[in-house]
Amino acid sequence: MEANESNVGDVVPEREAQGNEELQTFEQYIESQPETVKSLYEKHVTGLKGALESERSNRRKLSDQLKELTPKVEKGSELESKLAETVRLLEEAEQRSAELNKRAMFAEQAIRPDVGCSNIKACYALAVSENLFTDKGEPKWAELRSIAPELFRSMNKRTDGGAQKPAVTNDINAAIRRAAGL
Repeated sequence: MEANESNVGDVVPEREAQGNEELQTFEQYIESQPETVKSLYEKHVTGLKGALESERSNRRKLSDQLKELTPKVEKGSELESKLAETVRLLEEAEQRSAELNKRAMFAEQAIRPDVGCSNIKACYALAVSENLFTDKGEPKWAELRSIAPELFRSMNKRTDGGAQKPAVTNDINAAIRRAAGL
């Protein structure tokens, strides 16, 4: 029993030594990891990024080649119509890819604690319908929050008498501090 008690004592300070600050982004989380974890992550992501860039590059080259060949084909021929159709399909695929990237970026930002979006799908639909994106394609969170506050979690919670206090974290360290009266 004494060994378990000493283990518990060792674990709690280690958790507190890691820092009580809350991580806001995935990048901060990765930076807080040991070098072995960072290197594994980088190796994994580098391969994925390389494959993605290669695929995008190949698609662009194919699209350029098709656009280059289209004027050289006889007008009204079957080959011209097939090339035009292929160019159209490639352009549609590029548009879908851009839309999916925009949606993924939106969802990635929406789950951040400082944004606090509670219904990502509805919020994205509203942002698209109202065109609430910057020139860089980033969502205008302040405008979205003002138009539809019900789509966002409140960072404050009501207490007795309707007074508002900051939300209490529900991790084990906070529970121990509350129990100790700290």
